[in-house]
Amino acid sequence: MDKRKLLLVFIGLCGGMASGLLGIGGGIIFVPLLISIAKFNQKDAHATSVGAIVPAVIVGAAIYGLNKFGNLGDSIYLGIGGIVGAQIGAKLMYKIPNKQLKKGFGVILVIVAIRMIMSWV
Repeated sequence: MDKRKLLLVFIGLCGGMASGLLGIGGGIIFVPLLISIAKFNQKDAHATSVGAIVPAVIVGAAIYGLNKFGNLGDSIYLGIGGIVGAQIGAKLMYKIPNKQLKKGFGVILVIVAIRMIMSWV
C-alpha cells in the first residue's frame, strides 16, 4: 500500500474512532484532516468525507445496536431527514466557492465548540 493510501486509512481510523466514540458522523474529523494532511481542496474533502462516513456509521450503529444503545425508530426518522438534507447540501456545496465553504465549516466548528464548552460550565 502506498504512502497516500496509508495516510487515508489513518485519517479514516481517526474519523471512525471519533464517530463511534462521540456519536458523530466523522466529517468533523475527516474534513480538516483531509485538507491539512492529505492536501484535498475543500469540496473534494467534503465529498470524500461523506463517502467515508457511510461505512463508518453503519458499523458504529450496528455495534451500538448490539449493545442495546440508541433508539432505532428515532434513527429512522433522523435518517429520512438526513437523506433529504444531504441532497440539498450536496447541491449547495457546488455553488459555494471553496474559500466561503471553508469559512462556513470553520464557523460551525467554532459554534459547536463554544456550545460544548458552555455545557460544561
